[in-house]
Amino acid sequence: MSSDRTAWLRHPLTSIVLGFILTGVLGTAITQHFLDQREQERLRAQAALDRKQAIQQFSKLNEERNVRAEMMLKALRSNSNGDEVKTARQEYERAYVTWSVERPGMLLLFRDLLSSEDYQFIETGFQKSLVGKIFSPIQFCLTKALGHGDDRAAVKETLEACQIDEVLELSSTCSQTLAAAVSDLAGTYSEWILKEDIAESQKRALDSVGKKCP
Repeated sequence: MSSDRTAWLRHPLTSIVLGFILTGVLGTAITQHFLDQREQERLRAQAALDRKQAIQQFSKLNEERNVRAEMMLKALRSNSNGDEVKTARQEYERAYVTWSVERPGMLLLFRDLLSSEDYQFIETGFQKSLVGKIFSPIQFCLTKALGHGDDRAAVKETLEACQIDEVLELSSTCSQTLAAAVSDLAGTYSEWILKEDIAESQKRALDSVGKKCP
């Protein structure tokens, strides 16, 4: 009876059928494994691309505003005619408008790239440090200096009182530091990153922003 029950195992077709079944199951599993790996690689590549584009846009907008402020400062300090100052002011205002319009979308990109905790940290650094303590004082200072018109002495006194050169330099430094922090932190917003690496990146970003932004 026992031999009858196992006789089918010795049948030549049995190994063929089993081999076919196992090959199908294992082949499907292996194929799915490689497909999953490719999808993970695609997601990582897309995340890296999104991160790069968001940071480039962030840096571009901030640098454009900073450069236009420097050009207006140069026009104010020179003995140029009113048309040059007017042109510099228009360019600065155009950069300011572009920055203001694109800022919300830029922050939304950061929200998608960062964990909730990291986003709050970056947003605070952006709003309170870069905007509140750098961009706003620069704009106030330049506007006040413009209000003096052709009174060169008053313009010079206002710019010196604002410490405009130091603030403009700080603007570039803080902006670059925040961009680097976003890049660092966004790279850890993934299930493939170890908790130890996340903690190290957060500490590095916190230290850097704390040192280079007011």
